[in-house]
Amino acid sequence: MQSVRKIICLLVAIGFLLSLNMAKTFAEGSAMTDWDREIISATGYGVGDPARAKNPGHLRIMAHQAAILDGYRRLAEQGQGIQVSGNSSIADNISTGDVVSGQFEAVVKRAKIVSESYDEYNNCTVVMEVPLFGVTNSIAKAVFKPAEKEPFPQPTTVNINVDNSVHQTQTVNQNQTVNQNQTVNNSTSVQENTNINTNTSTVSAGGYTGLIVDCRGLGLQPVMSPVIRNANQQPIYGYKNLDYDRVIAHGMASYVTSMSGNVSRAGSNPLIIKAISVVEHNSYPVLSVSDADKVLAANQSSHFMEMCAVVFIR
Repeated sequence: MQSVRKIICLLVAIGFLLSLNMAKTFAEGSAMTDWDREIISATGYGVGDPARAKNPGHLRIMAHQAAILDGYRRLAEQGQGIQVSGNSSIADNISTGDVVSGQFEAVVKRAKIVSESYDEYNNCTVVMEVPLFGVTNSIAKAVFKPAEKEPFPQPTTVNINVDNSVHQTQTVNQNQTVNQNQTVNNSTSVQENTNINTNTSTVSAGGYTGLIVDCRGLGLQPVMSPVIRNANQQPIYGYKNLDYDRVIAHGMASYVTSMSGNVSRAGSNPLIIKAISVVEHNSYPVLSVSDADKVLAANQSSHFMEMCAVVFIR
């Protein structure tokens, strides 16, 4: 009798350990925001109930449905944690009514299943994705609202030589038109020489095809609505300067971790600028006043910022 009790206790202990292991296996879901690919990805797990399943096929269906629900939950949790700006997340915007909860949930529930698999016990694993940007079903569609468009600010004092046979003039201070090599204000000659690709088939009229802001070593944190400021904290690039539909479709900027990453968004001849700091919880790059002026002056010729041809290296 005692041996029977020992066997029963042993079986109970084994069953308990197996249940813990099973619970652990199917509780360790995952979710992440991939800024390189501009997606939210989640792995959902599902276990069918053998007591309710009519047959093995029904068990797989139950597991599949449970995995999808788990994936939805993880996508929603991950999505709500995404920073819209330096000071607010999607969850913050939902709580204030700036983002309609129902619209956000609808985007999540239209997530794409990119992979699906089953183990020997018919337990299901699904990997699901939602794009951050896109015209049909994206997080941006639920987050951004149309805003009155504002012009880009004027550069303070800058004159750029464009070495591709295109003579450019810039407006400086109180509508003073300054040609190349002309002195400005108190007889100070302001001139910047830039090496520009002379291939006119790939280089726009002003020379530059985009902007790359090098923020390496500064701890830049990605956000959906970044702002570039100059050292005086004046914004030179932000959501209100851009076309709403373009932002929804493509986002305001791409984030990469090195120059060898996908910087094609900035075109074949980008203007590369080193940020001097980051602000607003490390979300907004800050440029020196002279570099910010260089960006604004180049944009007046090439309009690359209007095209959202901006890349941040972090």
